[in-house]
Amino acid sequence: MSRMITQSMLTTNGVDLKTPKMFEPPPRVTVGEPPEKLTVACVWWGTAYPIKYVINLRNMVARHLTIPHEFVCISDRDDVPEGIRKIPTPVANELCQGKDQGGHSKGWWAKVGIYKPGLFGDAKRVMYIDLDVVIIGSLDTIASVQEPFCMIENFGPNKGHSAHNSSLVVFTPNEQSERIYTKFSPQVVKELHGDQCWQWRVMQPGIHDYPKSWVVSYKYEKHPQWRHKNKDTAVVIFHGKPKPHEVRDPYIVNNWK
Repeated sequence: MSRMITQSMLTTNGVDLKTPKMFEPPPRVTVGEPPEKLTVACVWWGTAYPIKYVINLRNMVARHLTIPHEFVCISDRDDVPEGIRKIPTPVANELCQGKDQGGHSKGWWAKVGIYKPGLFGDAKRVMYIDLDVVIIGSLDTIASVQEPFCMIENFGPNKGHSAHNSSLVVFTPNEQSERIYTKFSPQVVKELHGDQCWQWRVMQPGIHDYPKSWVVSYKYEKHPQWRHKNKDTAVVIFHGKPKPHEVRDPYIVNNWK
């Protein structure tokens, strides 16, 4: 069960934890010139995902992104695949361990580490992608969005805990985005449902969402009222269940490799 924070005085490090105002429709991204180079990052923490998820994501990015890029893996593990640069996980392990009240792994809090100041050196633009996605189309358009902080508009009833989904975030490392890391505290883990709830509170109103058809939810595509997949769809996300290795739809099987 997601938690809705309504106490107007509940803050941590100057960030208000109550549920922010939701904009309908949300501000949308604009597409312009692609970056000269992109850092593509994933987070591999704990044991929830086997190594195949890292390898497949790296391979899908290589097939679907023509913009010069480096693929990096932020991880607490010693078996990051050869050829992928490992960056040690900046977030303390104890904040990512265990499960929430709904039985979900709290490993997603490790994603806060992607906003640590200087984590990617002099990188000017970063594309973060969750491991449990399937890329089915070109990422070049998503990589060419112009706003400093870009996310997915959340799906269906999931907007109850966050207006945005953090499975794919394109951002410019700067003082504002770094606050996601520098203002983070154990109280955030205690009070909020997940990392995207925290990112929303820190970055609002500076978040711009992709068009709904660019990134779709596998499970919500099964419901006509939330169906957005079309020729422009580049990424299918697998939040919750099932996961990519558990499904047999040809368009998933043929791309998840």
